[in-house]
Amino acid sequence: MTHYDRCRRSAESHTTNELVEMIDKLDKATLVAEELHMFRALKDEYAYRTWNNQENYNRLHESAKMGGSFNRDIIAAFFSADNNNKPRLVEAFPEIFIP
Repeated sequence: MTHYDRCRRSAESHTTNELVEMIDKLDKATLVAEELHMFRALKDEYAYRTWNNQENYNRLHESAKMGGSFNRDIIAAFFSADNNNKPRLVEAFPEIFIP
């Protein structure tokens, strides 16, 4: 028995109104999931803007001069990293990169 057959058999026991309600709930759940995804994207964009600016880069250069060797090396790795890896460093060490 295929998945389609199982779904068809389970749907036969429901009225048309019940099936429409189920579809509506699924549509609402899909919309909520899409809105949650958009919210997360906006949150990530805001977080990106808080650390990805010239003022913060200047702060990091100063911090590399004044801080310990670990901070200096992590900040050096940040400035050497490509745009795909910079956010990973920021997520791993927010206390260093996020003002």
